[in-house]
This record gives sequence, C-alpha cells and structure tokens, in this order.
Amino acid sequence: MTTLGILLSSARPNRVGEAVAQWVAASAGDRFEIDLIDLREIALPSFDEPSSPKAGEEKTTDHARSWGERIAALDAIVILTPQYNGSYPGALKNAIDFLYAEWNGLPTALVGYGWGAANEVLPLLETLMSRVDADVVASIGLGFREDLSVEGELFVTEEKLQALAEALTALEAKALAPVS
Repeated sequence: MTTLGILLSSARPNRVGEAVAQWVAASAGDRFEIDLIDLREIALPSFDEPSSPKAGEEKTTDHARSWGERIAALDAIVILTPQYNGSYPGALKNAIDFLYAEWNGLPTALVGYGWGAANEVLPLLETLMSRVDADVVASIGLGFREDLSVEGELFVTEEKLQALAEALTALEAKALAPVS
C-alpha cells in the first residue's frame, strides 16, 4: 500500500492544523497508509549536522538519521502549513533543511491555511521544495472565513474539496509510477 505522510508543521499550542490534517486524512480514504508526522512531537533542534545535506554525507546525529529514515519511508507527502507573518513556521524550514536526498523526487502536495487562503506562504514553500528537488504536484490554500474558522472548524468549499481529491490522485499516480 502507498504510504502518505501528512506533515503537520505548526508547533503552536493553539494550532488549527490538526483539523486540517484530519480533513486530508479523511479525504485520502483507504487508498493510503497514513503516517501523521507532527513537528511538535519530532522537535528537531536547529540544524546541527557538520555538512550540508546536499553534499550526500552520512548523517551524524541520531535525530537527523531518524528524521531522514521517516521521510525516506514515504511514497508521497502532504505538507500542511499555516501562514505566519507571510511565511511558514521556522520548524518547517528547519525540518526541510535537515534533508535533501529524502525530498528528491518525493511526490508532494502543499496545503496552506490562513488569512488570504495562505496566498503568501504557498509560493514560498513551492520554491523551497523545488530547491530540494521535491516533485510538487499541487498547492491548495484554505482561507479563514471561506474554508475554516480561526478555531479550526472546517467548512471547506466544493472547489477546495475537488482540488484535494485531484492532488491525492496525482500523488498516488506518481507514487505508483515505475521509476525511470
């Protein structure tokens, strides 16, 4: 079965990302094995490896090895990000920066949420994921008022439901495609 990671990037105590993660998981249905990855629980320290992940050197810390193994075990990933001050959380940037090979070619969908349907953060995250050679197949922005409340109650529009369904189908197709 295809393993889909759902990465919850907000570490704030009053986050609404858990409701968004549940929405994505429910939309994925039975066609994926879900690995819910919560950066609050992972709690990576600031990047502390002696060399750049792009250099391809072996990881020297237990937390970097464990993090790399977790992402490498995925067939695809949906990264959930709030829009904080026009960008993504520092914990997400740090988690991405710990790895390179593990992101390379990984089918990835981005789901942002916040005011303005996360229209500032999604292009930034697309650029970052492109820099680590992830295969970004979709970006979906959920807006406070239109799709969810600031307390986390979801009432997602039909358009966004369809966009997520299409993104999940694309992720599954890419994950199942033969490696060339």
